Amino acid sequence: MTQRSRSLSLGLALFLAAGIFSADARTEEGQAGSPPAPETAQQPLRTNRLDQESSNRHKDTKKLVDKSAHCLECHQDETPGIFEEWVNSTHARAGVGCADCHAGEKSDKSLSPHAGKFFIRTVVTPYICAKCHKEEALDFSASGHARALELLKEMKEDDPRYPVVSRHKDSDFSQCGGCHGVVVSLDENNLPNPATWPGSGAGRINPDKSHGTCASCHMGHRFSVATARQPETCLRCHDGANYPEGEIYRHSLHGVAYETQTDKKLMDRTGFFYDASQMGSPTCAFCHMNGSGHGLLTQHNPAWRLPHDLTSPQAPLVPRAENLRNNMKSGCNQCHASGVVDRFFADADSKLQEYQKNVVEPKLAEFKQKLSAVKEQDRRQLVDEYSRFLTESKGYRMNLYMGRHGRTQR
Repeated sequence: MTQRSRSLSLGLALFLAAGIFSADARTEEGQAGSPPAPETAQQPLRTNRLDQESSNRHKDTKKLVDKSAHCLECHQDETPGIFEEWVNSTHARAGVGCADCHAGEKSDKSLSPHAGKFFIRTVVTPYICAKCHKEEALDFSASGHARALELLKEMKEDDPRYPVVSRHKDSDFSQCGGCHGVVVSLDENNLPNPATWPGSGAGRINPDKSHGTCASCHMGHRFSVATARQPETCLRCHDGANYPEGEIYRHSLHGVAYETQTDKKLMDRTGFFYDASQMGSPTCAFCHMNGSGHGLLTQHNPAWRLPHDLTSPQAPLVPRAENLRNNMKSGCNQCHASGVVDRFFADADSKLQEYQKNVVEPKLAEFKQKLSAVKEQDRRQLVDEYSRFLTESKGYRMNLYMGRHGRTQR
């Protein structure tokens, strides 16, 4: 055992010896607070590889131990990777332990037995995160991320994308679940059904009826702000054949600047440090979510700055409030002169209208006629062709605003 490990072990052991886990401090099973203490609670905590910096990050060790020491007692050895992620997290430094997210009332139907001693919730949902992050959770709940699966399920037949999306309805969109999410179900023991869990899809529908998962962007048990700010996290979903925006960003001036110039350690900085005075290149989060520009607030709904839904074949027709463009311009103006920004958007808007009128609208009408008349045995090939057109037109629209004009791919 290293000297650093001994420090953490000794510190926790001293708290135990001081009576933190006395019978008076324990709560009865089923009451609010921690579950009943296991029989081994009086034994010193087992240790794992931890450095002195990690152990010193606990501002209030007593608070952490009171709530979550039973969890730490086992998980230091059983899942050391998860334990070290947490112990280096902002949550740990703020005194937020395992029980704050995973424990609950025994009457809660989503709780399940754990380790023969406790009742915990395996599926941590935005409702749980909202206990501390209320504004962020409300903002996220209105986003296309949180509603990603719901939007697929509720798509109307008159939507131009319906012929493509409808092919996945019979499987309840399971093929789309990696990004859009699935409906998480519980078995007779209130454990998540393996067919629906684990799932990282941003728009999953949880047992408590909430939509989405914060862990889709703030992954693991470190819940890192830096992780959510990195384009690589966004590109887990915004990439591939039907999502050209990933490749467009990678090969754009912004994307190349990120790969070659920026000091990625700056991602860890919070608040106004995440602005153009600190960042040499824009990332997805910098343009769509950060709150450092004049008049801007940090957003968890990226569409708050998008006047056009460029994913829709009917992009110019989708009604959105005009001030959304000004929201985006406030971000652009951190790096670019307002006149340059105005001319850029005016040019892109003009080319968008022209492309939609001369290319997209005639093609949509043509495919609509073909799809209504095609025989069932020939429908799949036609829908595949239609899907490629939708992807190419989406790529053209996105290139107007974040890549190179005139391109349907990167």
